[in-house]
Amino acid sequence: MAVLIEIKDDHIKDLIDFYSMKQKSLKEQISKLEKDLKDVSATISQLKQRNVDPLTSTVALLTDLEIFSPKWPWIKKIAFAIKEAGKSVTTKEIVEILNVYDPKNEEETKSAIKSVSSTLSVKSGKYLEKREFVKSMTDTGEFAYDVWKENKDLEKEINNNFGSNITIDELPF
Repeated sequence: MAVLIEIKDDHIKDLIDFYSMKQKSLKEQISKLEKDLKDVSATISQLKQRNVDPLTSTVALLTDLEIFSPKWPWIKKIAFAIKEAGKSVTTKEIVEILNVYDPKNEEETKSAIKSVSSTLSVKSGKYLEKREFVKSMTDTGEFAYDVWKENKDLEKEINNNFGSNITIDELPF
């Protein structure tokens, strides 16, 4: 059941001012809550990067892990996400991992997917002199990416198998 209230023209301006102030106040509260949410997310990400010893209930910082920074370039963010996953991951999975550390709205997430995708395309090229990432095909037909690791020992072994000189120090016995 709707209630009809008659408002005199003299009071309309006052009501508009009142609701405008209310709207401004609500926007400020939302902005503060969004900032608080980012701070809490950053704290969670820092805590996730720590190693908890259940026997002593102490928390020790893992020395080989970095604390995520939203200011990093895309290459570093992508490498961080891949290391966090501990396996080859798709573009979408990379963005999902990064959203844990730096939450984004839907529009920003779409933009992040585009940025990650283009960075991976450029930095995983087969014929690049210095690759950053290596691309492989998943069972579903999507590309998964991993951090490029040059394997000097493998190169040495391949060269040795094709007639390179072998010194006595390199023999396995």
